[in-house]
Amino acid sequence: MKNEKIKAVEQLFRELIPLYHKKLSIVFREDDDGKIRCHKNQKRAILLIAQEKGVILSELGRFLDMRKGSLTSLIDSLEANGLVERRNDKKDRRKTLLYLTPAGEEYYRQLLAQSSKTYRQLFSCLSDEELDTFLQSLQVVVQGLRKI
Repeated sequence: MKNEKIKAVEQLFRELIPLYHKKLSIVFREDDDGKIRCHKNQKRAILLIAQEKGVILSELGRFLDMRKGSLTSLIDSLEANGLVERRNDKKDRRKTLLYLTPAGEEYYRQLLAQSSKTYRQLFSCLSDEELDTFLQSLQVVVQGLRKI
């Protein structure tokens, strides 16, 4: 019985991931309004660095599912644009932590405002009841993923 449920979870994730990329990841593909233009992986990195202040490069790589070489190039480009800075960890000098600069914080706020607008547009087609159900279901998914 449990194996059947796990198989059903597997199938739903196979459906969820393409749907997410088709319907929701549009927020990472939208054009930037400001002077600084970032591609989708740069935007994803900025969101994660803002959320996980002082994130180490290897952890960010796991979050973004990127290899070290590609990730280093990505961070170098964000650093060159003045959005991200590397700082040595005061507790462990072998580690380098990533932080948003003030310009990165501003870009992050713009990115949040833009994505909030897009999410409002996307989800406005749902009724209040459907939105409640969607929200509750998503909370269950996130709680389950945190446990595994």
